[in-house]
Amino acid sequence: MRHRHLSRLAAFAALLVVALAFSGCSIFDSPQNTFAPAGEVARDQKNIFFLTMWPALAILALVEGLLLFILFRFRHREGDDGLPQQVHGNNKLEIAWTIAPVLLLAFFVPPTIGGIVNLGRTPKDAVVVDVNGLQWKWLFEYPAADGGTPVQSADELHIPINKNVTFRLHSADVIHSFWVPKLAGKTDVIPGRQNHMWIKGTEIGTYSGQCAEFCGLDHARMRFTVVVESEEDYQSWLKQQAAAQGGSGQPALARTEDD
Repeated sequence: MRHRHLSRLAAFAALLVVALAFSGCSIFDSPQNTFAPAGEVARDQKNIFFLTMWPALAILALVEGLLLFILFRFRHREGDDGLPQQVHGNNKLEIAWTIAPVLLLAFFVPPTIGGIVNLGRTPKDAVVVDVNGLQWKWLFEYPAADGGTPVQSADELHIPINKNVTFRLHSADVIHSFWVPKLAGKTDVIPGRQNHMWIKGTEIGTYSGQCAEFCGLDHARMRFTVVVESEEDYQSWLKQQAAAQGGSGQPALARTEDD
């Protein structure tokens, strides 16, 4: 009886853990929901994620199902003390489980490599924005509309809709990580090295971003917003910022030699 009681408690505890895990899943939108992309890069990354997730779940269900079947079907029974038939090797099975992973890799590798190559490219005719991470803020520097002094903003990034935007990522102190979940995956921002990434916002709105690398005591303050707006609103904002800064702004941070 005691053993049965403990088994029931263990099963109940397992159900509670599963329920707790599922409570973190929601179909409702949230500021950093990677499954509700609002940009081309984030959408491609979500598609690759699901491309690999569904086959992985099917394999998990198959393997765990077979394990459970074997555990119950061939469990030890009272009075059955004999050894089962011993099998040493099975050529057909060994060939099958060698070919199966090769086929899976042939299915997964091309889109994955294609996604990596796509992220590494520099889109033509892109707006170039310098992103500077420092404890504890983000500074953004944009090319001036008239080719004059660059425009700067802090913790609020503006980009035009349906236009490629390339970021040149710099750090003034420690390693940060630039991440806007609804627009693209994260990219590390490393001192003394310039990293690149690009995004393309396809839906007008304001999106939440943050540093995704623990960077010190006030890491939680490394949050920012990205405003995706029409080309007209973007150009108007640039002009307003340039006028407010008096046309005498300086680069937010000293650049590294490889800029």
